[in-house]
Amino acid sequence: MLSPGLQYEEDRLCALARHGILDTPAESEYEDIVRLAASLCDVPLALISLVDRERQWFKAQVGLPDVSETARCLSFCTYAIEQTAELFVVEDALQDARFAANPLVLEAPHIRFYAGASIHSEEGYPLGTLCVIDTVPRALSDRQRRDLLALKRQVELLLRLRLRVRQAEARNRQLLESSGDAVFLLDEAGRVLELNPVASRLIGREAREVSGTRLESLALDGERGRVREALGELLAQGSVRALDVGLRSARGERLSLDLTGALQEGTDVRRLLVVAQDLTEKRMLERASLQNDRLASLGVLAAGIAHEINNPIAYLLTNMGLLREWMDELEQRLLRLPGPTAHARQFLGEARQVLSESIVGCRRIRDIVRDMRFFSHASDESLESVDVNASLDFALRMAEAQCRGTARLEKACDAALPPVLASESRLTQVFLNLIVNALQAMGSSPPQHNVLRVSSRQEADVVRVDVSDTGHGIPPEVLPRIFDPFFTTKPAGTGTGLGLSISHALVRKMGGELRVSSEPGRGTTFSLLLPRGTAESPAALAS
Repeated sequence: MLSPGLQYEEDRLCALARHGILDTPAESEYEDIVRLAASLCDVPLALISLVDRERQWFKAQVGLPDVSETARCLSFCTYAIEQTAELFVVEDALQDARFAANPLVLEAPHIRFYAGASIHSEEGYPLGTLCVIDTVPRALSDRQRRDLLALKRQVELLLRLRLRVRQAEARNRQLLESSGDAVFLLDEAGRVLELNPVASRLIGREAREVSGTRLESLALDGERGRVREALGELLAQGSVRALDVGLRSARGERLSLDLTGALQEGTDVRRLLVVAQDLTEKRMLERASLQNDRLASLGVLAAGIAHEINNPIAYLLTNMGLLREWMDELEQRLLRLPGPTAHARQFLGEARQVLSESIVGCRRIRDIVRDMRFFSHASDESLESVDVNASLDFALRMAEAQCRGTARLEKACDAALPPVLASESRLTQVFLNLIVNALQAMGSSPPQHNVLRVSSRQEADVVRVDVSDTGHGIPPEVLPRIFDPFFTTKPAGTGTGLGLSISHALVRKMGGELRVSSEPGRGTTFSLLLPRGTAESPAALAS
């Protein structure tokens, strides 16, 4: 039964519901307050009572074991929350017409004395009381009144803190659901509690799969320390910003993320809100722009080097060829002379070896200069419709001998692929380079443990070719530099560092894109994407 003096009942009930406290487990902060209230007022019973529509529910109580609520129609607290006075006091319930016949007075717990301090919401709605009860008539001293009012203000403070936490959690949920960035909600140990759909798509795992997983475990191996440090700073300082952190994508590739974290503090728990802005595409564009600048600078250098070195190398190779012919003729004449000494024969053999090595060295210089020309001159080869699978098969045949002693080939090519617009010879060169690189990456392992995977398929308006190995992989700190000219991780003398740079340049000239993803210890995948070529393509008709 609702007393007629209480106004704005629905608004009051809504304010109570917003706090989300009804039927929650016991909390020590509230239990401490009722014990202190009972001690200060020297009474056997004390309650924090919240008045719901049809009941009063006790958030904390002392003196009423196993009782968590009573009917509102019997409650003293309903009268207490109607009053404008700070305290509602009934010194002897049997002498008060409102309560003399109340079952709580005539029967257990035999209430005779009641004093209730109304607990208000921040907007001023009465939510319940902090009350003290005795089984004998009595009165409160001024000090006890002040103490009871002070304690009820502490209850109001706790409720407001609870509301702040609920509001923060609601904002977090809204952010999780509506943010265009990836959002992770973590506990103090950095374990994932929630993540939004964007984060789930990025890492390729559902929320239930990563619940309880440490955020650092979602990072690449070499970058987990950065994530740990960022979360430690977040706990210590309340906020953090970490740039270009690498998490693992759904496809195992590196995601370049800028992390922003905020510490969410409640009454008894702390949460870490981490927003991850995916800048992978932006970083790729920045690296591509830097790569273009490097190639442009190298082009100027390459043009000068090619001009200055080509002619002398041509002279050297021509003259060394003549020297070898003369040595062959000299050797034949010496051998026809009577009694050629063993010393002469040994000398001629050594001279031939030195000359052969010199010729090989000059040819190597010539090849390097020729390769550098790709950075300074546009290809003069016309583009045409090319059968990707045929070009790929040719490259695999060329590398067959090396592959047979290094790895097992797994091939999955779409037989219905459309043609691409490319230079067939250059495309084969790129395929061969990627295949040989993959085989070299696995060369130090037993052949039975190695797999070379080659696949082709159509994706939207492009044809995609993947060349994967199960080699040692590429460290994250090295990955951004692998297309840099002259950059190589191979031992000295086994490579110039131009192969991938040239392949990258050739693919771009054909209007395509060369991508790489790698995981140290598990292998590397190079992905070549080329535009489809049709019979109506101008370049195809021109060819």
